[in-house]
Formats: sequence, C-alpha cells, structure tokens
Amino acid sequence: MLVDSGAELSLISFKVGQDLGYALADAESKLLAETIGGRVEYVLRNVAMTIDEHHFIAPVAWLQTNTGGEQLLLGREVVFDKFNIEFRQADEQIIFTWREDLQL
Repeated sequence: MLVDSGAELSLISFKVGQDLGYALADAESKLLAETIGGRVEYVLRNVAMTIDEHHFIAPVAWLQTNTGGEQLLLGREVVFDKFNIEFRQADEQIIFTWREDLQL
C-alpha cells in the first residue's frame, strides 16, 4: 500500500473491489478523475478501515478500469484527519499516531 499525502482520496483497483464483493449498481454513475497517468473512471465506496487497531470509515475511489494490478493507495480524506502521520525516510518507516491518543 502506498501512503500518498498528495492524494485526496484513497483508492483501490478494480480487482481489489471485486475481491471485496463490490458491484456497480445499474443506476450508479461513474465519476472521472485526472491523474498523472491520464483519466480514470471510479465510483465512491465507504470502506471500513483498521490501522493499528483503530477502526473508522473512509471514502475510497474504486477504479472501474481493470489495470491488471492490485493497487492500494491511502489518501488524505478522513485518514489524515484521524492520524498524525510521520514519514521517516532514513528508517523506511511510516508512523501512524491516533490523534485521540495525543496529549495536547
């Protein structure tokens, strides 16, 4: 999984969404986003997530194009509000600290 502070939304590939049992409803409209690689179609899903035993729901863009991969991208929406995220490049670590655990 890629943690991307530049991405507004988290993202899962078409295949990962299928593996989770997602299906496109008949009346559901696909949304369009511009990415570095071009345009992609997606639909939004609210996904239950767990990071370090903390549970929450976050919106996730489910790609509608089968790219052949199993991409997982963790974006800012909800996740970055619930955690302080520290990137330690020299240690090759990403540290998630639940905001409610912080002593202010």
